[in-house]
Amino acid sequence: MSFSDIEFAFFLPLVLLTFWCVPRRAAAQNLFLLGASYLFYATWSLTLLPLLVASTLVDYALARYIDTHRPANRSEDTPAVRSARRRVRVALAASLVWNLGLLCWFKYVGFFATALNELLGLFGLASALPVLELALPVGISYYTLIKLGYVFDVYLGRAKACRNLLTFATFVAFFPQIVAGPIVRGRDLLPQYEKPRSVTPAALRAAALLFLVGYVRKAYVSDVLALNLVNPIFAQPEQYSVLAHWAALLGFAGQVYCDFAGYSEMAIGCAAFFGVALPVNFDRPFLSRSLFEFWRRWHITLNQWLFDYIYNLLTTSRGWFRGRLDVGLMLVFLASGLWHGAAWGFVIWGVLHGVGLVINRRWDVFYRGLCRKDRVWVKRRKTRSYAVAAWALTQIFFVLTLLPFRVPGWEPLVVFTTGLVSSAGQALVEVPGLTTYFGLACCALFLGAEHLLAFEPFRRLGATFFRLPAPARGLVYGLVVVFLVVFLPPAGGAFIYARF
Repeated sequence: MSFSDIEFAFFLPLVLLTFWCVPRRAAAQNLFLLGASYLFYATWSLTLLPLLVASTLVDYALARYIDTHRPANRSEDTPAVRSARRRVRVALAASLVWNLGLLCWFKYVGFFATALNELLGLFGLASALPVLELALPVGISYYTLIKLGYVFDVYLGRAKACRNLLTFATFVAFFPQIVAGPIVRGRDLLPQYEKPRSVTPAALRAAALLFLVGYVRKAYVSDVLALNLVNPIFAQPEQYSVLAHWAALLGFAGQVYCDFAGYSEMAIGCAAFFGVALPVNFDRPFLSRSLFEFWRRWHITLNQWLFDYIYNLLTTSRGWFRGRLDVGLMLVFLASGLWHGAAWGFVIWGVLHGVGLVINRRWDVFYRGLCRKDRVWVKRRKTRSYAVAAWALTQIFFVLTLLPFRVPGWEPLVVFTTGLVSSAGQALVEVPGLTTYFGLACCALFLGAEHLLAFEPFRRLGATFFRLPAPARGLVYGLVVVFLVVFLPPAGGAFIYARF
């Protein structure tokens, strides 16, 4: 069951109405939410539900052990303190082995076996390993990072271990977030589950609007772009012109963004119905003027996790990685690429963005040196031409690096990349009539209007709309829904990021 499925339209109201009828006590609310979350997860994969339960129990116990045995003063160097440090490190290692072992087994064992067999084939040796095709547990990439971040926080002393198993299990399995995030932190969410929740009418209205916007973003914008522009051209790129190739690539950028940002908004809105505040996951990334800014706006919770628990821990450690910022950036995005999927395309994508961030960082260091020598460089960086150039380079780089993300295999990747420069195909994809072009224009209008709301004049216009009386706003919402149903019937495709 997905947020965009018709079954969810019955599941959510039923669960929501029942939830607000249970006693206003944290234990009762958590028990009901945990049952509803396990039921939601079972609709995806009943046979893999025990894996989620077992994984929750393991990290609950290990975090409790770490919290109990972690020395109060780490600077002491007594035998007792050294012994305690060893014990908590073993517990942390056990959590890492358990979580990453499961993730590698289900997600990467086939990829690594195939890569090894291909390598052996290059030397004329017979394939040595069988290639296993295992069912990927839904949400394992997300709840693995959620639990690992929690255990790391307990180990580093950033948070206390949760003492209530029911609270911890609800935090891990909460159904709006489990399939595709956002990737939440225990120190932010666990305090919310430890207290009874309630919501105000204003909060419910805001949650409903956010859920509606996310649904429109996914079920209309993302799917219309996919079905009417992206999929036809990527399926047979040799039949289309250079312009069509670029249109499909830009359309895919919009499709991926609306798919995942739409899911995140629906998840945040859905959680708010139950009095739970999930973190923001997207913040108008197509306004970014640097790669660092872009990754602070796109899939925010994943990138914060990677930088907190990989980049910062490595580059501030006492070992070889200390101060090696470029190496840290490469490792972070290599991990990000592998996290997205077990395929060489994702690895290439991660390497490209790692290199891009290294270049971005080196440029900033070089430019700061110029600014220290001559203040005229400071003024140049504040000019509109510099801002436009920085924005264009950032967006072009991101869009072009989506190719290995979208195109499977080397040969199709070469064919499509060549088509961006030279192609003798037709000008645009042949579509049935004016309605489809109208739908694509509405998608472009939606994306443009959303990003324009970041600027002050348009922000004031949006604020004026929300000050209108509730009946007037309700009429507008109703007209939008009728317009979408009449002119842009939802395609109902699966969420892209649910596969990761």
